[in-house]
Amino acid sequence: MFQSNEDIGPVSPNSEQQPKQFFHSFKRQRTAFLAYVQGDIGQAERELYGSLVLNRLMFLYFLQAAGFLNGDTHYLTTRLQMMQHLYGLDTFYRHFLLPLFYQGLNTPTHSSKLADLFGCVPYVHNSLFQAHTIEHTCPELTISDEAFARIFTFFDTYQWQLHGQGAENQNVLHPAILGTIFEQYVNQQQVGAYYTKRDITRYIAQNTILPYLFDEVVRISPCIHQHNKLWCLLQEDPDRYIYDAVKCEPRLSGETLQEYDARHSHYAALRRKIAAGEIVEIDDLITSNLDICQFSVDAIRQIENLASLQQYYEQLQRLTILDPTCGAGAFLFAAMDTLAILYKACFERMQAIENADEFQALPIKVQHYSNQHFFILRSIIEYNLYGVDIMEEAAELCLLRMFLQLIAEAERAEDLTLLPQIDHHIRVGNALSDMNTPGKDGSCNIINGASEDRSFDWQHTFKEVLHNGGFAVIIGNPPYVEYTDKAFPYVLRDFVTLRCANLYPCVIERSQQLLAPRGRQGMILPLAAFATRNMIPFIESFRRWFPCSWLSFYHFRPSMLFSGDKVASIPTAIYLAKAQGPEQRFSTHLIKWSQEQRHLLFSRLSYCRITAPSDSANRHYYPKFGHPLENAIMAKVLQHQRIGTYLAKKPNQNKMFYRSAGGLYWKVFVNFAWPYKTTSNKQCAFEKEYMRDVFVALLNSSLFWWYYTVTFDTFNLKDYMIFGFRFSYPEEGAVINTLQQLCQQLMEDFQRHARHLKRGNTGSYTIYARKSKAIIDEIDRVLAHHYGFTPEELDFIINYDRKYRTGQDRTEEELLVGETQKHAQQSSCLASVKK
Repeated sequence: MFQSNEDIGPVSPNSEQQPKQFFHSFKRQRTAFLAYVQGDIGQAERELYGSLVLNRLMFLYFLQAAGFLNGDTHYLTTRLQMMQHLYGLDTFYRHFLLPLFYQGLNTPTHSSKLADLFGCVPYVHNSLFQAHTIEHTCPELTISDEAFARIFTFFDTYQWQLHGQGAENQNVLHPAILGTIFEQYVNQQQVGAYYTKRDITRYIAQNTILPYLFDEVVRISPCIHQHNKLWCLLQEDPDRYIYDAVKCEPRLSGETLQEYDARHSHYAALRRKIAAGEIVEIDDLITSNLDICQFSVDAIRQIENLASLQQYYEQLQRLTILDPTCGAGAFLFAAMDTLAILYKACFERMQAIENADEFQALPIKVQHYSNQHFFILRSIIEYNLYGVDIMEEAAELCLLRMFLQLIAEAERAEDLTLLPQIDHHIRVGNALSDMNTPGKDGSCNIINGASEDRSFDWQHTFKEVLHNGGFAVIIGNPPYVEYTDKAFPYVLRDFVTLRCANLYPCVIERSQQLLAPRGRQGMILPLAAFATRNMIPFIESFRRWFPCSWLSFYHFRPSMLFSGDKVASIPTAIYLAKAQGPEQRFSTHLIKWSQEQRHLLFSRLSYCRITAPSDSANRHYYPKFGHPLENAIMAKVLQHQRIGTYLAKKPNQNKMFYRSAGGLYWKVFVNFAWPYKTTSNKQCAFEKEYMRDVFVALLNSSLFWWYYTVTFDTFNLKDYMIFGFRFSYPEEGAVINTLQQLCQQLMEDFQRHARHLKRGNTGSYTIYARKSKAIIDEIDRVLAHHYGFTPEELDFIINYDRKYRTGQDRTEEELLVGETQKHAQQSSCLASVKK
């Protein structure tokens, strides 16, 4: 019937390697092809035009493989040979290919002469085949037959399939490969674009689109869903909506016994919650991470009359979804998959209701199409999806993939005449450079820039959507690019988040301006967005824009959310948010996983409500809590003084030493100077009346590691991250003496297990902090008394992140070596800290 999150399954090695293998070969072929593009154009234009022609050819390869080009599965090669035979060499591009693009595929009827030239080809009326600006400005452009012969020979080594069957075969290509190709072309450090995998896009799409639609249907037509009957669905069969990864009886791959017990406790608590009738809002399904897609389909099946079903269908058609930096369309395709499930459920319910033939909601009868799914996808593309991207090639690929998705469902060539004209929905432009979009306070985001800024007029381009209040849902993965006026061809003005000095906060601010009053948003960002000081303008704006939000947080070791040849070795965050409603904040802990657990990642999410008070002295974070106990722990921590109040105003010998780089799962502080000099070596001094060793013990504690993890980006270690931690110096002499003694034991243990290592010509002093965990646990017991923690809270702190910190994950040792080496290279460190 439809795919749920459980249907992802483990990713096969072949399916991961296939895009890489194709791209590496394609990259060489593309370089060779560009050399054949002759004309009075610069290199940048040559690359752009070469990519355009190759995109057109790949589109045609999918069409010919499906038999839509004169019924010839080798159509292009056949026509190349025909032109050479009839008119001689180097006539294919000018005398066949360009006419095929402009007239053959882009006009509904052909003269007899053109019919003889092209044979039977479909009318696809796609902007991809309209004359490009470069073709207008440089009409003498030419490409030799040899270029096409080479690229066709390369393409012919693969099987081109519109459907995904056989995707595990490395010689089979399907349309999704085009998104991967685009991602590989992009210079990620400059453009900040990363290929977003399907499990991410699907999670975000389902948990924004489905709740929005549900709320709108209930708001406009409360009678559509009988409230009591609807929510009884959960109580009647809870396991239907709980993911298999949560209720699975045996231990999962890589799952420790502690994790197994926690998972089963969570499953039992979830069933009790459902049985008690505590889940009665659509947002509760997000919070409890239930199968919202299955529930939405079942809700449609509960609709009992045609009038209500028609109202539901009309709401479905009105739902507008935008990706403001859409790239090759990964999020829009996830939205398409989500909406297709709902359209299909509506049609199935129609057929089940008596007198369904009287149903008049559809603008065009489904029976006019060769199959129902073709009509569904056409409707979604025509009515629901919108995208903008600054890169012309990205927008072209997005459109190309959408058409291929439709063509894959076509059963006859005549169906292609029914393809919608959707070019006005997927546009080229800079989402940020708009002279006309007012902020919510009435101000305008004025842009002063060169023509390269691709200024985009939101009000004019999407006039109808914005006139009706804005986009219902906005999703995506904005560019992670540092912004300065001098480095960019355009200048941004009047964005509240401009002080964050990165593009992605501005994209979210623009999206908030475009969002409907009851709209929903969901995006993936660097975790630093919610955990660093320079992001305070964004964090405070985010809280103001979205009273209700769900944030999930993801580490980058052992595995990371992004993948590919170019990967983002950064921790990430996914947010789901809505623009109206009572204030409620939810989060997860910082999630770590191995690659073989990836397919279970989103089905095992567990949200915790945040109730701890905010810290006015440390405004830089959205807490990464995964357990209710963390609210109580944080509340107790916030009653203390900031460590910074105990720092000496002048240098003295009461010093502590630490490093700003290195240390994946531990941050190490010592009371002795590092044996080697390095730019990452740091030190500080405390006022003489305060024992330095008390602070050394404190900062090596699991309590500080917990605080660091839940409040910072887990990537950097800056002074404000250390000295903003709260700890009132003890008044009890016994506490001071005990911490001092434990600090001395810890330092001796550090030195006992430490090793002097050589990495090339540099020296490294490596401390294995995990080997001193028993002493650190004693420190945490003393601190628990000082902070007033309960035994349960102390147990939580001592065991926090234990699996990865103590090496229960047996791949950790290798990863730590790699991480330390990476920091040594990036920071020119001569000394490193390792677990």
